Amino acid sequence: MKRSRGRVHPKPRERALPIPLGTKVRERFKIIDVIGRGGMSTVYRAIDLVRVRARAVDTDVALKVIDVDEGYRQDAIALLHREGRRLLELQHPNIVRVYDSDEDGSLHFLVMELLHGKTLARALAEREGQPLDPAVALRIIAGVGAGLSAAHAAGMIHGDIKPGNIFITRDGGVKLIDFGTAQATARRDQPLDDDDTSLYIDRLRAVTPAYASLEMLGGDSPDARDDVFSFAVIAYLILAGSHPFEGKTAAQAWQEGMAPSRPATLSAPRWVVLREALTLARAERTAQVAAFAERLRSPGWRDYWRACLHRFPLASTAEQEPSEPVAKTPTGASPGEPPS
Repeated sequence: MKRSRGRVHPKPRERALPIPLGTKVRERFKIIDVIGRGGMSTVYRAIDLVRVRARAVDTDVALKVIDVDEGYRQDAIALLHREGRRLLELQHPNIVRVYDSDEDGSLHFLVMELLHGKTLARALAEREGQPLDPAVALRIIAGVGAGLSAAHAAGMIHGDIKPGNIFITRDGGVKLIDFGTAQATARRDQPLDDDDTSLYIDRLRAVTPAYASLEMLGGDSPDARDDVFSFAVIAYLILAGSHPFEGKTAAQAWQEGMAPSRPATLSAPRWVVLREALTLARAERTAQVAAFAERLRSPGWRDYWRACLHRFPLASTAEQEPSEPVAKTPTGASPGEPPS
C-alpha cells in the first residue's frame, strides 16, 4: 500500500488488455485500431456502422474506453461518464467533441470526434529543442486559452494540461483532449454531484509532475490557477524551446529558488505577463486563464509599466504605480519570483 499525506492508496493493478481489433461495440462501432493509451483509458479508432449505412462522408470516430480494474472500478466508471456528460454540454471549437457516453456489458466508453493531426508533444519533439515560430506559438496559446476559459466557465478544471493533451489538427486548429482528470470546481451555488469522483482523483493523483502546480503536487483542492500555471509552462516551452525550470517540478524549483529566464523571442511586456503566470505561489499567480491569454496576446499598459520599472528601477518605491502594491510571499519574495 502506498501512503501520501496521511491517506492510503491502493497498489495499482495490471491494466486490462486492449479490445481485439474487429470487435463490434454495441453492434455499432467496429474497432479498427488503437490510437493511444492514457493513465486510465485506451482510445480506439472505430467505424460507426450506422453512419456507414447512412452513407455519411465521415464514418470514423474515436472510442475512449475506461481501463477498469477491481480497485478503481466504480470510481473510474463514474469519472468517465461524468466527463462525457459535461463535455456533451460543453461544445467548443477548442475542445475535442464528445458525441455520446455509453456502455456495452463491462465496457464503458465515450464516442468522440476522430482528430487528424498531431499532439503538441510530437510537434515539439520534431523541433528538437527549438522554439516554435512566434506566430504559430501565439495561435496555439490563443486556442488553448479559449478552450480552458470555456471549461472554467462551465465549472471544470482540467488538471493535467501538458503537450500530450493539446492536439494540433491538420488545418491548424487547436483542441484540448483527455479531460479524464478534469474535476468540477466547488461552487457555493451548486451542490456536489451524486457521482462526485474527487476522491478517485485524489487517490490516483493523475497529474504530470513537470507541468503541475506546487499546490497540485501537494494534494490541494484544484483551482483555476493550477491550470494557469500548467498553461504558462507550456507557453514558455513553445516560446523558448525549453522548460522554464529545466524540467524540474514546481516543488523542486521552490526548494532550489529557481527563477525562469526570459525567452529571447519574447518582448519585455509579454515576459511580465508570462512570469506572473509562472509564479510558484498560487495566491500571487494570475487568477484567470482568459486574462493571461489576452494579456500575452496584447499586453496592457500596466505590463508595459512593469517592464519599464524592471529595466529602469525608480529610486523610490513611492514613485511606483500606487494602484499596484507589491505583495510579499511568507518568505519575503516578490510576486513572480520564487523564494530565496
